Amino acid sequence: MKAPIHKSRIEDDIRIRAYYSKYIFNSHFLIFLTIAGGVFLYSLLGMLSAMEPNIYLDIIAALLMSIVLLPKYRSLLKEADVLFLPPYEKYMKTYFSYMNRYSFWLSAYLPITGLIISLLLLRVGHPGWVMVLFVGMSVLLYIFAFLIRRDAVNTPMDRNSVILMLILIHFISLFSILVNPLFILLGLLLIGGLYFLVQKKQHKNLDWPKIIDHEASMKQKYYQYVSMFTNVRLSSKQYKRRKYFDALLKQPPPGRFNKNHMYEYLFRRTFLRDDDLPMIILRLLMIFSIVIIWVDAPVLSVIVLLFALYVIVLQMSQLYTAQAYLLWPKVWPVEREYIQESYIRFSHKVILMIALLLAVIFIFLHPVYFYIAAVFPLWGFALNSYFSKNVYKKERLLSD
Repeated sequence: MKAPIHKSRIEDDIRIRAYYSKYIFNSHFLIFLTIAGGVFLYSLLGMLSAMEPNIYLDIIAALLMSIVLLPKYRSLLKEADVLFLPPYEKYMKTYFSYMNRYSFWLSAYLPITGLIISLLLLRVGHPGWVMVLFVGMSVLLYIFAFLIRRDAVNTPMDRNSVILMLILIHFISLFSILVNPLFILLGLLLIGGLYFLVQKKQHKNLDWPKIIDHEASMKQKYYQYVSMFTNVRLSSKQYKRRKYFDALLKQPPPGRFNKNHMYEYLFRRTFLRDDDLPMIILRLLMIFSIVIIWVDAPVLSVIVLLFALYVIVLQMSQLYTAQAYLLWPKVWPVEREYIQESYIRFSHKVILMIALLLAVIFIFLHPVYFYIAAVFPLWGFALNSYFSKNVYKKERLLSD
């Protein structure tokens, strides 16, 4: 007997997440997470043990929770559903009930992690009963935030506006409790008011196209997150022009319009106009920079930055596999060696610039150990050479 539609779709989504999770949380990344988590916890506890109560810790705790208390709603609807399911809308209460429970727990790990960090911060200067009140209010805000984000999909309200209002209400509600516990009434009034506003604006029937577009957007965001660590087969590749990159895409001189140089230009053009890759690398650089600023230890900073180069090189290798088999070789057929050599030259230049940037950051934080920064370009070159050869090895095995 065929499984109910809600069960099969939840199982499919779990299967996809499990498939990509085994590549994201590989042995290298787990080692990095263990080291980074241990250093973060050790440095945080050491810092808090020497701190006096102050309002800045309360602001940080409230701001952190206001950001992580944003559960995502996943309907798991597909594009074809808009043709077949609307006539059965009133019979789909069971389907949406299961999706509500699945979505509610899907993002629960993030507020739990944020709550642990916030409670560590609130240990400085707050009694236990205030911390319990803070936890209770956080749970209540999480429940209301889920209901509001779910119902707002079926309203004319803009999604980003709803998110900004939730963040603001979360911050005011949690921070006001830390100032005076009696202000809990203010938080309840604000979140309750937004909830009733969303309820009032809901359409009488489901706006199927908007709900399906919302699901497609949520799915694409998940794939963008996964693509920071591994190739994503199911995501739709998109490109867009960023005018501030046009200066890096000047047309090559006539003498370089040949098989030796043209593919390097095409790889550069694809990289700069890729919808995800440049922004993913920028986010990775920001995340790892924040980590090394936080840990403020030379040895750990080196380990973190070496791992950062490893992740970025993995990202760059996707560029070759995504483009070397598509339109270019068909429009301008050349021997594979020319495409491979062009990618090697281009990727080495990009990795060298990123490695030099990381080296500058390291020298700025630890000027006494400036000579260690020389390892970053060498590590980036070795990694990029290895992964490039690995890609070409697979290509040769499949080409006969």
